[in-house]
Amino acid sequence: MTTHAPHRQASGSGLYTLLVFVSIMLVLIVVILSAWLRLSGSGLGCTEWPSCYALIKTEISGAESLAAAHLVPPWATLTHRLVASALGVLVLGIVVAAWRRRRQPGQSVLIPLAVLGLTVFLSVLGYKTPSPLLPWVTLSNLLGGMAMLAMLWWLGQRSVSTQTGVTPRHELRPWALLGIFVVFFQIALGGWVSANFAALACTDLPGCAAYPWTDGPWRESFNLARVLPATDAGAVITGDTGKIIHLAHRAGAVLTFLYMAWLGWRALGSGSRYRSTGIAMLVFLALQISLGIGAIATSLPLSLVTAHNAVAALLLLSVVNLYHLLTPRT
Repeated sequence: MTTHAPHRQASGSGLYTLLVFVSIMLVLIVVILSAWLRLSGSGLGCTEWPSCYALIKTEISGAESLAAAHLVPPWATLTHRLVASALGVLVLGIVVAAWRRRRQPGQSVLIPLAVLGLTVFLSVLGYKTPSPLLPWVTLSNLLGGMAMLAMLWWLGQRSVSTQTGVTPRHELRPWALLGIFVVFFQIALGGWVSANFAALACTDLPGCAAYPWTDGPWRESFNLARVLPATDAGAVITGDTGKIIHLAHRAGAVLTFLYMAWLGWRALGSGSRYRSTGIAMLVFLALQISLGIGAIATSLPLSLVTAHNAVAALLLLSVVNLYHLLTPRT
């Protein structure tokens, strides 16, 4: 009987790894499709741009974007739900497989459970979304999906890593961890722009013209419990809060660019083990900045803004990968 144990262990490891990487692909699809649905729903790419942006129904029941009714085809929503449902089944399989592998060195059970918890939370949030006038709902959907993607990527990389004899450069590890938080926070700022319909609050580069910085409603702009005001016609009122939120995202982009450029350069010069990840970080960073500036300069086309969201996810994965490479296997 004992002669078959290594075979069963290898078979279980292969199934676990397969489940994780298929789930990564599905989460990436869901994240990109969610961004497209969310941005379409806010009015990006609508026919009568920009007057059709941020138009919503304000009834308590059946709240939805007026612009989205013309932009979002039924197949897109159906595809999103089907992929999300399949993902839920796979995540449950990952938890079961992780529990069976729990005695193997380096196998985490808490992270798969956290992914499952996020899956349940996002499922409930998706079916019970009360109103587009609650920005925290949109932000929770975005950050929950990004967190799932990052955790699954970590699980996948740990499951296939074979360099157990390599001693990572520990001095760079805390900076990589900080990089994860920096990118995640910047993604949150971008999501807050979208959730508050603030994409058109600043159309100048690099800042908003003639904005009264000292008298702005800073506290209200970042109140997670805020309810967006809207006119009787269903147009969201952004005002100065929209300008503050938009400018905060731009300021965060500058800081994120500087920090991630430094971190990517450090990774690039830290040896062959980290070189490809450093290159990926710098490429995604340059692409992300280019997409952000290009989107503003070209009046926010839906394709560019969606790509901006997708590359943000890839940038997050690249810095998670760096942290993985810098973390010893236990």
